[in-house]
Amino acid sequence: MNHKVDDEVNPPLVISSANMTSYGAVPVVTIDAADEHVSMLEASAPSPPQFQDMFFGVLFWLHIAVMLYLGLSVAPRGYADMKFDFAPLEEEMRKGDDGIKEEDIQKFEEFVKQATEYMHIYPSRILHYSVVPGCFVAFVIALGTTFFILRPFPLTVVYGCLIGSFATSAVLLLISIITSKSLALSFMLFVAMLAVTYYVRLAWRMVPFAAVNLKIALRGMSQNWGIYIVACFITQLGLIWLVFWFYTVVGVFSYQTQNCQVAHPGADFDDITADDYDDTCDPSSLAFFLFLLSLYWTSTVVMNTIQVTVAGVMATWCFDKDEASNCCSSAVFGSLFRSLTYAFGSICFGSLLQAIVSVFRCLVESARNQRDNAEDSFCGSIYLCVLECLARLFEDILNYFNQWAYVFVGIYGFSYLESGRRVLELFHARGWTTIITDNLVVYVLNASTVFVGVLTGIVAMLVEQLVSSRYHDTNHSADSGPSYLGLNKYATFGIGLIIGLWVSSVMMNVIKGAVNTLIVCWADSPAVVETQHPSLTREMVESWTSVFPDMSTQIRPAYGFVV
Repeated sequence: MNHKVDDEVNPPLVISSANMTSYGAVPVVTIDAADEHVSMLEASAPSPPQFQDMFFGVLFWLHIAVMLYLGLSVAPRGYADMKFDFAPLEEEMRKGDDGIKEEDIQKFEEFVKQATEYMHIYPSRILHYSVVPGCFVAFVIALGTTFFILRPFPLTVVYGCLIGSFATSAVLLLISIITSKSLALSFMLFVAMLAVTYYVRLAWRMVPFAAVNLKIALRGMSQNWGIYIVACFITQLGLIWLVFWFYTVVGVFSYQTQNCQVAHPGADFDDITADDYDDTCDPSSLAFFLFLLSLYWTSTVVMNTIQVTVAGVMATWCFDKDEASNCCSSAVFGSLFRSLTYAFGSICFGSLLQAIVSVFRCLVESARNQRDNAEDSFCGSIYLCVLECLARLFEDILNYFNQWAYVFVGIYGFSYLESGRRVLELFHARGWTTIITDNLVVYVLNASTVFVGVLTGIVAMLVEQLVSSRYHDTNHSADSGPSYLGLNKYATFGIGLIIGLWVSSVMMNVIKGAVNTLIVCWADSPAVVETQHPSLTREMVESWTSVFPDMSTQIRPAYGFVV
């Protein structure tokens, strides 16, 4: 690129292949510069790779071992002694004072029988003919959306999503103002609409830069689209763990309750409304807290592992495109390996902080709901409401902070705390630019997620009709007979919609992580990115200078310079 640079302020960067080393698959390039600013690729990346925050990684695996022991050893004993007997319920129905007839009892028994048959037949059909094909269809639609809509027309899509977001917010706020009977509330909504308008005006000029970032990130992920499969597979493991967690919690609490009741004969454990009800055998609050913390911690580790892997793949593409040039490139598996080894402790550290905050917010929200239902003191409800708002705010800030911290973990192999310090430096140098660019990309990805979800729901309806019609034709039954899947068209659409939203959200989060990684790579080592992708870097610089023409001479957006 031919840009004028003040050599006394920003000396030229000289890159030579003779002084290139690497952290994993990400090249570390020595940059000769006369000033004190040195790229983090040279100054800070550990070489050879080092295990970071090992204590938290070991703690996580110990916690997994405990959960496996409870789920495989204790929970089965709880389920073995669990009895489902409808005789006591039928007895209570017969001696009730509400005049339940024998016919009603028979209908209830028939309902139980049909529900039991349904649980034995239809879930497997739904799994084979709706869930599995739905996941495949959603993956194909999401991949096609990134290849044929987002990548060719990024600028149009970003502008359209920003306008659509503003129009939706404006309509909702106007409706709220019109229907509101409170003058103070109307004024607050009017101020909110002015704030939304100001944000759109501020973000409008950032659209070209955000669109170029989205375009480049999509190109990098398209050449390494195996990362989408890796992300979906890891997320699937998270869902399997969720089922196992639920199974473990129910079984362990059942086992504990049964043993406790045996140890306390004669106590009333059945009627919770009775005056002599004994709560000795109720699950302890500490056990519930620990199980909930386990769930949040594990699910957060799963999602953050994907983000660190994506950061490694995108950084490899930025700094050494030959190592990240196909679906199953060494960058994909190398980044996954580093995420599960060297960087896993840092992932567990940050995820534990997120889990603690999320569990605290969940407990405060539950306490507030219980107090509202009990109609206790007004001051206590206000206190819990404020505490819940603060917990949600802190949770959102920490989640947003961590998504950038894990970019540094994935690129440079920093520890979690060191990555956090680099995030603060990034926002200090770039200010609101990074946040606005990220939000504009989020608008596009959210709209794409909904688009894929709706299309998947429609395809699920068509598949259900096709399977049911063939089933009726084969069995010579009436077309108006029950669906082969046991669902109506709205339920089928709902299942397809949920599957589509889940699969597409995983894939769109991959793209979001790639955009964040690109911003960090370009901010720290623009010369290295230019060497690998000269035409794309030129587009980024041109879009940046179109947004900030007064800064056209500052082509090195590093942390030591204001851009």
